[in-house]
Amino acid sequence: MARAGNTLYISGQLAMDPSGAAVGIGDARAQARRCYENLAAILAHHGISLRNLVKTTTYITHWGYRPLVAAARDEFFPAPPYPANTLVVVQGLAEPHFLVEIEGIAVLD
Repeated sequence: MARAGNTLYISGQLAMDPSGAAVGIGDARAQARRCYENLAAILAHHGISLRNLVKTTTYITHWGYRPLVAAARDEFFPAPPYPANTLVVVQGLAEPHFLVEIEGIAVLD
């Protein structure tokens, strides 16, 4: 993570719990949910919430995961305003069992 003025640039979050163990192996929705939980924890550390996210970039390893990741996103953002999002399909992430990675940009109040 990096901070510039009142903006936080949060590195891509993977489906790992606080101990570093992978979560949701084989389940793109569970992995996306964990990515959002990790983003929320980072933002909470700075006294803000997911509502402060203004932009996310979501990386998935197969286009078929799109609806699963969207369903997880809707759990965390059930109503507008939504952060702007770019979805990118990639050949692979840091480890073969990771299906989803989400990075974010947030504005501090």
